[in-house]
Amino acid sequence: MNKKVDYLIVGQGLAGTFLAFELMQKGKSVMVIDKGLKYSSSRVAAGVINPIVLRRFTVTWRAKEFLNYNPFFYERLDKYLGKQYHFSLPLKKLISSQDEIDFWKHRYDKEDVRDYIYRELTDVKENLFPTEKFKVGLVKRASWLNISDLLADFRANLEAKNALQEEEFDFSNLQTNRYKNIEFGRVVFCEGARGKYNPLFKNLPFSLNKGQLITVKNNQLPSDSLLKKKVFILPTSENVFKVGATYSWKWDTSSEDATHKIEPEKTELLKNHLEEITMSNYEVVAVETGIRPSIKDRRPLIGQHPDKADVYMFNGMGTRGCFVAPLLIDEFINYCEQGADLHKEVDLGRFL
Repeated sequence: MNKKVDYLIVGQGLAGTFLAFELMQKGKSVMVIDKGLKYSSSRVAAGVINPIVLRRFTVTWRAKEFLNYNPFFYERLDKYLGKQYHFSLPLKKLISSQDEIDFWKHRYDKEDVRDYIYRELTDVKENLFPTEKFKVGLVKRASWLNISDLLADFRANLEAKNALQEEEFDFSNLQTNRYKNIEFGRVVFCEGARGKYNPLFKNLPFSLNKGQLITVKNNQLPSDSLLKKKVFILPTSENVFKVGATYSWKWDTSSEDATHKIEPEKTELLKNHLEEITMSNYEVVAVETGIRPSIKDRRPLIGQHPDKADVYMFNGMGTRGCFVAPLLIDEFINYCEQGADLHKEVDLGRFL
């Protein structure tokens, strides 16, 4: 039986989920094609939302715009699914040297940074830390998105609406405005790392990196804030924390199993970094890996195929997908439906 939809979306990671949600909110019909790969970077990602690049204490690209839009988006998404996924969460940067203290205060004096950090540093209050080492710098307007629950619940919602086909997309069955028995107005590829191998967008400069994080149980780590030093410690449920993440640009790509193989040395690295922060005992209960799509200029790839009017891409959100994707989704839909211009820094035409 043939089906007709306004948008065919390939991929149900963060980008595909957000796009499907916003399109349905605007009265558009969608069909999502997704195999449900457990190793997608969205399913492994921690979901930290943070307006500051803490390594350099600089404000991220378009930070004010994204921060102003995100509450509006996430409140509607929570209401739609009947559950809270987005939580405000204080972010505490742990500072351990006088140079770092001086640099924090120096960066605060920059006009664009002071909106997002407090100038004064405080002492570490938790007993589990080596308190002679650390001061705490507080980042404003940080939050956390429970991505794993969100993706699973939204998938169930799509299934209930008969708006999901669980399969790997077969490019040989793609024709103009048709895929198998589905007639569509536009097809949007939101494939994450698999975008590197999309035959319709061969000239886009995807590079992939592998991330690994661990989940630990501990009854002493603070559950009311996100901690960041060399790694983040993110409370996700009672006495459960995600710790990460690593970056690898080279790994065994001989098979999918090899690609997603746990790297013991990365696990040990995360544990060592954790133990620099806390003296309390913990138990590692899970180790996860995912492959991130990265673009050389660290900006997303959004836009229309240069030769195929019905083919689009929305990809390359990177490590800040939860932060940037909601507003970029809205801008992308306006681009498709109203002919609005895309921001020049995300328009994939910059590489074509």
